[in-house]
Amino acid sequence: MRVVPSCLLSGLLVVGLTSACSSGAPASTSSAAAGAAGAPVEAGGAAFAAGASGVPVAGMAGASASAAGESNTAGGSGGSAGTATAAVGGAGAPGAGQGGALAGGASGGGAVGSGGAALTYPPAASEHRAIGTHDPGMIHVANAYYLFGTGGLLGIRKSTNLATWTNAGTIFSALPGWIKSALGETPADLWAPDISYVNGTYRVYYAGSSFGSNHSVIGLATNTSLDPQNSAYEWLDQGLVLESNRAGTKDDWNAIDPNATQDAAGNWWLVFGSFWSGIKLRRLDTATGKLSTADTTLYALAAHAGGIEAPSIILHNGYYYLFVSFDACCKGVDSTYRTMVGRASAITGPYTDANGKAMLQGNAVQLLAKDGRYIGPGGGTAFRDGELFYYAYHYYDGQMNGASELMLRPINWQNDWPELAAPLWQ
Repeated sequence: MRVVPSCLLSGLLVVGLTSACSSGAPASTSSAAAGAAGAPVEAGGAAFAAGASGVPVAGMAGASASAAGESNTAGGSGGSAGTATAAVGGAGAPGAGQGGALAGGASGGGAVGSGGAALTYPPAASEHRAIGTHDPGMIHVANAYYLFGTGGLLGIRKSTNLATWTNAGTIFSALPGWIKSALGETPADLWAPDISYVNGTYRVYYAGSSFGSNHSVIGLATNTSLDPQNSAYEWLDQGLVLESNRAGTKDDWNAIDPNATQDAAGNWWLVFGSFWSGIKLRRLDTATGKLSTADTTLYALAAHAGGIEAPSIILHNGYYYLFVSFDACCKGVDSTYRTMVGRASAITGPYTDANGKAMLQGNAVQLLAKDGRYIGPGGGTAFRDGELFYYAYHYYDGQMNGASELMLRPINWQNDWPELAAPLWQ
């Protein structure tokens, strides 16, 4: 969830879509099954290719070998694979959001983001709209959308209409030296950038790891502007936020797929995790964006024997909703990703499905699964825009050789459970 007091940045819509989609393949799986399936890639996504509808799409999203299954063998996630199901789409009017991030950390009122105005986008054309990306993170500032994604040095693309995209550079010009020092190797790509806006600063949390390992790091980069023409524009490396399974430790969790979210009291949290023992949560220091020293608890939120990752949390009507992806990503048309959700009364859990069964035991409500050409939908983020809610994610296109592409759906509410409305484009 990304929410910004409108008094600080009018018209800002944050769409933080994160997930490394990286643990779907065990170490024995070929890394050639990259999410972007043949899309050209350079550091930061400088290469572009024509999509099915002739729309330029950056090829930065998961096309390199290391981005194809990235780092995680399924280990110790445990629990039942059974899930409850819920209807997708349709009825339910958008509920009045009560989630966090109000000016001054207040918990009772005040519009945020773009004030709940409906997203603007061109009408869907008769042909398929292919916006190539993997583990995307998006933010809307004034009349421009900025799209981040897995691959290279974290490339950025810009659009004014969500249809035509241009290259807008990279967060890094070279891999930060501390990443190689921490991991003992140089990862080919950085993964799953998550964009948020806190106290006048844009924060991007991202992951670095290696295929088949849970020795991973989450780092932080900051900027006060997203406009490269602004004299204040400069990405600053803030270094390490969290490391899993470093030398001398035996962590059963994995520090990838970061998502920064805020609770009703104004506190910031980092939810993360992929395969292994599942989804975890740590409190952040709001001032620095690093881990809190006031609360050092590692909270366990959810697990799934078949694989779980891509967490994001939103708050609505007194409940925290944890969106995750079950099963395997990054295998193109063979991907089995599906989007699941559970809820809790506290951000730290316990999270359950609609029948009260624990997400830590593998239970959740299914929101998205394979549907025709739309294969393996997941790796996304639920977010709030004023009083409206959305879920943005990627899927593997069965009619484009499994290419990984962007999709966006409004979230409606029925009996305090989310339902996904029709996509905002084809």
